[in-house]
Amino acid sequence: MGKPLPNGKARLMIMHRLLTGLVSLITGVLVVFSPGNAQAPTPTTQVVVAVIPSTTTTSTTLPALVTTCAQVATLALAEGLPPSELETALRVAVRESRCTSDAFNASDPNGGSYSIYQINGFWCRPSKYWPTGWLQAKGIVETCDDLFDPTTNTRAMVAIWHNSGWLPWTTAK
Repeated sequence: MGKPLPNGKARLMIMHRLLTGLVSLITGVLVVFSPGNAQAPTPTTQVVVAVIPSTTTTSTTLPALVTTCAQVATLALAEGLPPSELETALRVAVRESRCTSDAFNASDPNGGSYSIYQINGFWCRPSKYWPTGWLQAKGIVETCDDLFDPTTNTRAMVAIWHNSGWLPWTTAK
């Protein structure tokens, strides 16, 4: 026969190693091929452990400030982004913020763009159709500044992606 299947803990470690390797590879490719890569920071490897229980829920423990693409990938999957969309999400995060949660672009219209996915203020400002703001109506934020929280920013990205696909991010191409 063959080798016995690994137990749950061993499978988790194998999945973690595969995900970390895949994220490092994708990040490296994105940094090399992104515009202005001459000034791109040298990617660093940082292990982020996701606790994956046997149920369909996932919990992660991440620092208040996300600074690596491995953290971004772990958080995106934990917040419900399908694995098939992870490569595009990482491409967006690298091009928009270099995978950092404290990024802000004040020159973008509608009050700037926030954090990892540079979510435009359009999504969290009142409008004719969304008097409190789209993200507020969805219960994701109370104010646009909530988007600086990495989990909230990622949750908002996933909600926007479910609503509009990658259309709001021209960097997704």
